[in-house]
Amino acid sequence: MLANWYITAVELITIAEFYNATEAYLLKSRLEAESIDVFLQNENLGSILPAGFNKIKVQTSLADSFKAMDILYAD
Repeated sequence: MLANWYITAVELITIAEFYNATEAYLLKSRLEAESIDVFLQNENLGSILPAGFNKIKVQTSLADSFKAMDILYAD
């Protein structure tokens, strides 16, 4: 029997932008360690565009964005 799958629309909030994919992945790992779902937008554009032409956006849901911003600016 197949499980009931459904998709809910979630508004994503950009909490940070990086030109460097490594920095974006470091922040993603840090937030995921705190059980925050994280999405990276434009992460693969670096393979087709020269460096500096695209920003990698780190995004979370609106509900998680406040906790993510607290973690981001805790240092």
